[in-house]
Amino acid sequence: MKPDPECAALVEARGALLYWHVLDRHAHPDAEIYDIDLAADWLWEIYGPDAASAILNGDNTIATEWDSSVLDAARRLAHLRWAEAWWPSSHAAAIPALNTGLLRAEAAWRTAAVEHLLDDDEAVERALADADLTAAEALDPDLGAAALTAAVEAIAEDYGVELRREPVEPRREDWALAAGGSPTVDFALASGGGPVAWERVPQGLVDAAAGATWTLTQREGGLVVHVTVPAAPEPRDLRLAAAIGGVEIPLQLDPATGNFTGEAEAPQAFLILPASQRELWVHSPDFVREPVNAEEAPHRAAIIEYARERLTDPDASLAERAA
Repeated sequence: MKPDPECAALVEARGALLYWHVLDRHAHPDAEIYDIDLAADWLWEIYGPDAASAILNGDNTIATEWDSSVLDAARRLAHLRWAEAWWPSSHAAAIPALNTGLLRAEAAWRTAAVEHLLDDDEAVERALADADLTAAEALDPDLGAAALTAAVEAIAEDYGVELRREPVEPRREDWALAAGGSPTVDFALASGGGPVAWERVPQGLVDAAAGATWTLTQREGGLVVHVTVPAAPEPRDLRLAAAIGGVEIPLQLDPATGNFTGEAEAPQAFLILPASQRELWVHSPDFVREPVNAEEAPHRAAIIEYARERLTDPDASLAERAA
C-alpha cells in the first residue's frame, strides 16, 4: 500500500515509481511499475537479480537481502526530497529548520549516482542548478562537508554547470512587519483553534507541531476575527492565509513574535454559526491542495519524533546533522 503523502519518500524512475515509507526504515522501496520494459533495465540494481526477476513476473511479496551503492543512493535521494517537502521544523517540538541549499547540494550528489535509472534526462543538471555549497563550506569538516563539496564540484565540472555561491534561504529580518494601526479595545466573544494540516502549506512555513488559533472580537464598528499561526524556524518567503466561517484572512509574519497573524471583518451571522462551520483552515495561496483534516493525519507525532532522531543519527544527511 502506498504511504500517506507526508510519509512518502519518492524516486521517479524510468518505467516505475519507487517509494519508501520514512517511518518503516526499510532499505528496499515498493515499486509501482507502469512500463515493465524500461524498469527491467535497472530493477536488479535496487532489488538484486533474483528478486527483480520475480517482481517483473508479478510477485510483489518479495523479501531481499540485496544491497548496492545504487540502492543506497536512491534511498538517500528519496529521503532528501522528502525532507525538502515534509521536514517538520518546529519551535514547539525543538526541530530546527534544514538548510535548503545544503539539502539540494546533497540531492545533486545522490542524483548523479542514480542518473541512469531516473525518468529525467536532465535530472543532474537541474539538481546542480538548485544546489548551493555556501552552507557546506562553512561547516565543520568532521561532519563530511568537505567530501560533499568536493563531490558536487566535480560533478558540476563534468556537466559544465556553474554552482551557486550565495544563500538561497530568506533571512528573518527580510520579512515585512505587518502594517500597524490605531490602538483598539477588543471584547472577545468566541475563540478556537487546532492543528494546521501539513498538506495545505509548504514545508518550512508554519510550526509543524504548534496549532493555529482564532478569536472573534467585538470592536467599534463590528466583529473582527483574528488568526494567529506560529511560524516555523527560519520561515520561507511564501504567502499564508486562513479561512473560517466564510471569512478569508491574509496572514503576515511578525518577526517580533514569530507568528503569522491577520484579521478581517466578520459578518454578524458568524456568531450563530454551528461549530462545524467555524473550522479554521490555514493554507498557502501559492500551494493550493484539496482540504485535509489535520486531525486525520495519524503520523504527525511519529514524524516529529523521527525528525528529532535524525538530528543525531550518524547515518542521516549532512543537512540534518548540521541543523
